[in-house]
Amino acid sequence: MSRELLPISIIVLMFAIGFFADPLVHTNASGEIVSHWGADGRANGWIQKPLGLYLVPLLAAFFYLIFLIIPKIEVYQKNVEHFADQFWGFKVIFVFMMAAIYVATLAPSIGIWGNSDPLYIIVPAIALLFFYVGHMLSFTRRNYFIGIRTPWTLADERIWEKTNKLGGKLFWVCGALALVSLVSPLDTRLWIVLLPVIFTVLCVYFYSLYLYMKTKRAQEKGKATGKKKKRK
Repeated sequence: MSRELLPISIIVLMFAIGFFADPLVHTNASGEIVSHWGADGRANGWIQKPLGLYLVPLLAAFFYLIFLIIPKIEVYQKNVEHFADQFWGFKVIFVFMMAAIYVATLAPSIGIWGNSDPLYIIVPAIALLFFYVGHMLSFTRRNYFIGIRTPWTLADERIWEKTNKLGGKLFWVCGALALVSLVSPLDTRLWIVLLPVIFTVLCVYFYSLYLYMKTKRAQEKGKATGKKKKRK
């Protein structure tokens, strides 16, 4: 439990930042602060000040609690225990990413960094998460919550292992392309980040189906061969 103090400390720090930043935050006439920026780095969304100050820390705390509960309710608890260290690292990276997003979106409202584009902090944080997910997937074992879960990966441990290893490599590509998007034309940034993720989801889905069908055909062929031998 002691190592859980690290992600918990990051979450507490986020709430502390919100508390101390409250008097410094600049709002518009409606009492709102900037909450969203477009691919061009311009503000295009606003949110009420109290919600804007604490929404991200609350979300980070919510997801962290879910991550703590998952190993306790997982059917394949021993499988999750096998990659417990990697899962702990994921919790730290996830909370860190949320903190980076929080600071990057809050800073302009208190006059820090001027008109600097928050995406130059947000995108690398997301890329870091992609890289770590790619690393973690190579260690995961079959379970219902963590990893690439399709009907076919859950049906066969070998299909799970092969699919998650492929998914891990593809997430590394997603992370790299996310960083490339920072130096790409403004109107292509969003697509460079999103399209690889969509491709990864589709790729691992159909790859796991392909492996399942291949395994099923091999099993049926083995049964047919066995029956012929018995007849002889």
